[in-house]
Order: sequence, then C-alpha cells, then structure tokens
Amino acid sequence: MSQNPASPARDSALPASVAAADWYRGPVGRLVADNLAELLAHRAQTAFGYHALVLGETGLEFERRFGWGRQLRIDHRVLAGPPGGRANGLLPVELDALPIESEAADLVIALHVLEDRRNPHEILREIDRSLRPEGRLMLVGVNPASLLHLRSRFWPGCHAPLAFGHHHPTWRVVDWLRVLGYRIDAIEPIGGVMPWCRENAYRRGERFRRLSAEWAWFLNGLYLIDATRRVVRPSRPKPAFRLASLVGQPVRGEVAGLRRHSSILQR
Repeated sequence: MSQNPASPARDSALPASVAAADWYRGPVGRLVADNLAELLAHRAQTAFGYHALVLGETGLEFERRFGWGRQLRIDHRVLAGPPGGRANGLLPVELDALPIESEAADLVIALHVLEDRRNPHEILREIDRSLRPEGRLMLVGVNPASLLHLRSRFWPGCHAPLAFGHHHPTWRVVDWLRVLGYRIDAIEPIGGVMPWCRENAYRRGERFRRLSAEWAWFLNGLYLIDATRRVVRPSRPKPAFRLASLVGQPVRGEVAGLRRHSSILQR
C-alpha cells in the first residue's frame, strides 16, 4: 500500500529535518512553504557573497518548487542534509561534522536541522565554524509553544511529520546564538496560530495570520531567526594602575627653575 508523504511511518530513527520535508509536501505545508520561501527571499535580499549552504531536506524541496537561484543573490549553492533522507540530489553530511572549510560560507539557511538533536550545540558550532565573519544565518524551526506543536504530538493528522525530533523554543535558540557572538537581526513568525489541516481554512485565515504575527507572534507555528555573525576584535591591553608601587617612591619636581628631591612619606 502506498504511503502518504504527509504521514510518514513512525520511525524513531527518521531525522526530524527529513520528516519536516514530508510535511511541506502536504496540503497545508505547501501553502506554508509558499509563505516561508517568500519570507526567506525577502530576508536574503541583503545577503551577498559567493557561497551559500542550505541544510535540511526541505531545502531540496524548496529548490524543486521555487528555485533558490531565483530567490538568492548568491550563485553557488550547496544543498546538504543528514544521511537517511528520501530525496535524491542532496549531499549527505553529518550535521556535527560538515565537510566544509572554515569561514567558507557567506549564507547558511538551516531548515529544521536543530530539531534532529536534543542538545544541538555541536550543530550550531559547525555552522558557526563554516560561516565567515559578518555572514548571515537563517534558522527555521517549530515553535514548541504553539498549537501546531501540541496538535502534532497529541492529534497529529496532517501534522504528523512534525512530531519527530526535538522542538526548541525561540528564546533558547536566540540565547545560544548570542553566546556564540551573533547579532539577532529579526525573528519572524510563520504559519499563524491555528493548526489547520484543510487548504481552504488556511487560505481564509490569511487576515487572522497577519494579526497574529503582530499581536500573538509567540504562538505562531513556525519561526525564522535571521542573525549575523559578528567580528570580535580584541581590545588593546591597557597597563594596570598599581597604586602600591607609587607610594613611598621618590618624586622629582621643578618649581620656578629650582629642583627639589622629596619623598611622599618623608616626615
């Protein structure tokens, strides 16, 4: 029996980034992908350079439907993802050991890759290593404080692929990036508050999604974090002021052409 791509088998070994690509092929996921691709294109307008790295099987799905060449200003792109993916044309890599030279990428787009690990610090360090100073990083993930997260866990339906992996809250990911020295340029909510499973319901809720993006952004289903890797310049060392070394030392002075020799502690 053929299996619906939006309802993958409950395989615990399936990476969350691979399962998320199945969700973007589903009825509502396709509409969310349209909004996400438009938002990524808008945020990437100010990203310049020679090399872009797109992590996650969702990146290949976006390439087939939208074309990164039309969305990004960077010509050379590498699409990579964890082993075990279902799509051909994706470079299989270990997310905690990327086969990329240090500071080689000008733009990194990470689509649900942090959800593959409960503690994704190794993945973030590898992304940080591969990104050049002042390079751009865009992270997409599922908001664990959203109704979309709750429905994917307890009443999955069309959102069953999102039940895989570990969803990290926005504030925690932002905190990790700031520890690494990143400047947070923007946090964009995606998908709205209501976890619809019907395309018509999602289309009719466009106005409500706009309002929720302004007033209930922390309850939206997905988030996009746009950050810049800052250059840390070491400050010049300053001589320490040691008062104890000055007390009791002889002081020479000259007043009106007369020289004197005295001591601070002379009585």
